[in-house]
Order: sequence, then structure tokens, then C-alpha cells
Amino acid sequence: MALILPSNSAAVAAFEVTNSCNFTQASSDHMTFTPGSSGNQKTFTFSCWFKVTAGANNRSIFHAETWSATPWTLIAVDDSDYFRFQCYSAAANNHYYVPSSTVSEGAWHHGVVAVDTTQATASNRVKMYIDGTLVTSWAAKNDILQNTDTGVNKNVEQQIGEEGGLGRYYNGLLAEIHMVDGTQLAASDFAEDDGGTWTAIEYTGSHGGNGYHLDFKTSASLGDDSSGNGNDFAEVNITSGDQSTDVPPSK
Repeated sequence: MALILPSNSAAVAAFEVTNSCNFTQASSDHMTFTPGSSGNQKTFTFSCWFKVTAGANNRSIFHAETWSATPWTLIAVDDSDYFRFQCYSAAANNHYYVPSSTVSEGAWHHGVVAVDTTQATASNRVKMYIDGTLVTSWAAKNDILQNTDTGVNKNVEQQIGEEGGLGRYYNGLLAEIHMVDGTQLAASDFAEDDGGTWTAIEYTGSHGGNGYHLDFKTSASLGDDSSGNGNDFAEVNITSGDQSTDVPPSK
């Protein structure tokens, strides 16, 4: 007997990552956005997929502020292939998180930095995830102080692919960048295990006022924000030719 479906039934569209953006360090490729007003500088989540090019150094994925103004915040893959987070406001307030394991060059990885400096417990203030695993072992760590303002979501320049003022640029591919202003989330909000492969899924929550989603689908404007907030990034040295179909797994 044939199965008869209700007339209002519809197939659920699968989520697919179709594009990434290629950032070339030698060309100083980067993007910038300055919010019109400050959002939540204490609580946020940054999620992205990254594929770093072998041999490059100082690969800055995200940076808030322009050197030497403070507080500045950095998310990067450093010279030794550690995915790291750092927030600096003074010599006595230099806070950093460097996982004990490195990431592989030339392979897609999912990195999440989820921050809530209002938390009373120091270990809850910064949570880092690499390919879905919460980092609990550190090569180096200096916990951020309670109620620290990070400069993230502040009405100062926020950069993708550059450490502003220092000439340090990302080298490789970036995809599915989410900034969530005002909420500390988990990696499972952006990806899930699919048969042993960590796989991008659709994020369906709010991005908050200064949050954004860069999906790189519009080749003519790769910095367009698809979250609905209109927080578009200006492309610097990036052209339509930097759109790529080399993408992380998705479903």
C-alpha cells in the first residue's frame, strides 16, 4: 500500500554551507565593522570554521580594537598552530587561553570562544571548543577577571582576518562566522557529530544587537551580514575572486 502524506507536509530543507572566503596574508586581506553603539562587552560567543594555510604565522581570525588602544581582544591560530584567545587591557590584566593541543594546517576545524566575564567561577568565564570538544587542558592560561569589559561588541573597529594596527593577517579559509552579542553558547549550537564527523548545522538563535553571521554567499559583497542585523563588514583587499567553494561538512 502506498503511503499517503498529509497535504500540508513538506520536506525539511537541509542546511548546507556553500561558500567560504579565502584570506591571503601577503595581500593584507581583511574585513572591518564598527558598531554604531556598544553592545555587551562581557558576554558573547564567537563561532567559526577555519582552514589555515601551512607555513603562515600570526593568523588573526578576529580582533577587537586597534593597537595600541585597549582593551583589545584576539582570536587567532598562532605561530605554533594553537587556536588561542587573548584579552588585554594592561600589563597586569593580560588574560590568555592556549589549549594544550594544536590544530592541523590544511584541514577544516570548528572553533568556538564563549565568554561571560560576569560568572563568579573563573573556569566558567571563558569556554573554548575545538571541533566540538570543550577544552580543559591548557598549554598556558591566565583567567580573565570577573566583569572584565573585553572590547568585543564595543563601538570600536572589529576586524576579521586582521590584528588591527599590527599588520598581522589571517592566511587561509574562513566559513560560517557567527558573533552572538550577549549570550554564552556551546559548540553544539552551531555544529553536531554526524557519524563521527563534526558537522556544521544551522544556528537558529538570536545574534543580539551587534552580532552578525558571515556566510560569504554574496561574491560581490563577501562582508555582508546574513543575520538580519545589517552589521555588514567592509572588505579590504578582498574581491569576488576570494569566494571559495572549499567548505566544511554541513547538514
